[in-house]
Amino acid sequence: MKRFYFVIGLFLLVMSSLSAQMVFVPLENGVYRFLERMEIKGLTNRCFNAMKPIPRTEILLYLLNIKDSENYENLQPYEKKKLEDYLEEYSYERKFLDVPSSPSKSGIKSGIIGDSNLLKALESGLEYTTGKEISLSDKERSEKKWHPLHFPYKFFHKENLLVFNPLFRFKYKNNESDNSFFAENNRRLTGGGEIYGYLGDNIGFYFRGVNNAEWGDSCDVKKLDRQEQGIGILGSIENCNTYDEVDAYVSFSTKYADLIIGRYSNYWGIGKTGSLTISNKPPSYPQIMVKAGFSNWLKFIYFHSWLESNIKDDSLSYGIDWGHNEILERKFFKKKYVAAHRLEISPLKNLKLGFSEMLYYGERDPELVYFIPIMLFWSAQHYTNDQDNLQAGIDIEWIPTRFCKLYGSIMIDEIKLSKMFDKEESRNQLGYQVGSYFVEPFLPGLDFRIEYTHLNPWTYTHKFPINEATSDGYVMGYWTGQNADNLYLGVDYQLNYKLKISLDYSRYRKGAQDSIYYQYHTPPSEKFLFGHQYTKNTFGVSLEYEIMNNLFCELSCEFLDCNVNEANINKEEYVNPVLYKSDFKQNSLVFSVGYGFK
Repeated sequence: MKRFYFVIGLFLLVMSSLSAQMVFVPLENGVYRFLERMEIKGLTNRCFNAMKPIPRTEILLYLLNIKDSENYENLQPYEKKKLEDYLEEYSYERKFLDVPSSPSKSGIKSGIIGDSNLLKALESGLEYTTGKEISLSDKERSEKKWHPLHFPYKFFHKENLLVFNPLFRFKYKNNESDNSFFAENNRRLTGGGEIYGYLGDNIGFYFRGVNNAEWGDSCDVKKLDRQEQGIGILGSIENCNTYDEVDAYVSFSTKYADLIIGRYSNYWGIGKTGSLTISNKPPSYPQIMVKAGFSNWLKFIYFHSWLESNIKDDSLSYGIDWGHNEILERKFFKKKYVAAHRLEISPLKNLKLGFSEMLYYGERDPELVYFIPIMLFWSAQHYTNDQDNLQAGIDIEWIPTRFCKLYGSIMIDEIKLSKMFDKEESRNQLGYQVGSYFVEPFLPGLDFRIEYTHLNPWTYTHKFPINEATSDGYVMGYWTGQNADNLYLGVDYQLNYKLKISLDYSRYRKGAQDSIYYQYHTPPSEKFLFGHQYTKNTFGVSLEYEIMNNLFCELSCEFLDCNVNEANINKEEYVNPVLYKSDFKQNSLVFSVGYGFK
């Protein structure tokens, strides 16, 4: 453990003298969808948007490429307006970019545009003469005035920036069902804020914290059977469930690489309904990350994370006698980690390939060999006596025309190559995802998407429970977990700058999970969707309106039909996550309004 902290201390010592900063854009931000559409239209140049979150400086580069593109004039008026709003939102980050006459040739650098030393000297001289703070490098400082209701709040001091943004949302869901268990209405109130900024030329930082209070709809309060991100510790006050969501990190950057230490979520993949490898399904987790961009066609990322095992460590847990025959138990849980890295290559402007490795291990201190970013974990696992769980992922994006993107992913948990194509003997514990996204193929503002995801039995599981690909009870990859599939169809129609209509349909099927013994049984005795539990068909219609910048309201209807295989449930082969015991239908009307949420 001492050598581990020594390595971290060495990282910090080296990075503390370096310049340029990095702040990520949160995963739920609408700029990601905007960039995806612009990439398909051929305006962003190469856009590496499958490794999220993405730094604000990199987002700005893509936005500048759109503005500089020869196809810019072909954009719809609402798209041009959205681009201008984003350029204003990310205007401060221009000081970290070297922006020549052609933004497409720009790159990230430390300092500000032009000769930063000369500008600083002039600023210092003027400040000494006038006794006031003067900025020659950022017009926004002098032009923007204080408005109590104009968010976000920005505070400048020399080369430092502090930004505060409040976050709030109210959501009401009115449910009707033929089963009283699913007919309870739901209300959720969320409040908090985010603070981010830059300290000089060394440090970038970010903090986001919100509290949630939720009433009703107690059947799935932990969000186990939904794409929505799960929650950590759940509290309860007078029939109200409460939980918090917190992200926080500090970044140190150079011209070639970035080091980030903090707690936040990652998303590696292309799919809209979830990622097979690393998703944001579990609550955020602490991690150390290194990001590097070797050119405009190759990106690399590595992180090592501390996960929640939820497995009690009996060797450390103990009880305290409070007297009166009452024992207070102090619980400790087993250590659990994941080391992961990903390489993205874009040999052509319209083609991208991604390669990922994830290794789950625990019940000991962190392994130093897993802190070598460019080490093949497949080989490192042999060094640690093959006691851990290795997974690999490959994905591809291809944009054959300027209105269509085709994509696919495969995640390999375990595979027997010699029997890979043998229907009777194969033991392929893997998942795959295929999809296509069409941007305005027929009508301006009208987009289509189709996506199918398939997870074989035993994917994400392991003979040693500590090595399962989970954190805090949630799968680190695709939210359905193993032995399931999901078909998704979606249509979005942007009527104008503020108003959007969406239609969605999904068919989600979930199978059973038998004794872990059968995972390693050869020949395999269980096939895809064995012990079928239930099928959920969901259809939704939503209307979203942007009242003002970052303030949204949404009205939607959702129709859900769940068909349960009661024979398998009665056999108790598997307890499904939210106790679906019989068929039911549910109709919901949802209204939400919020600032900072979309």
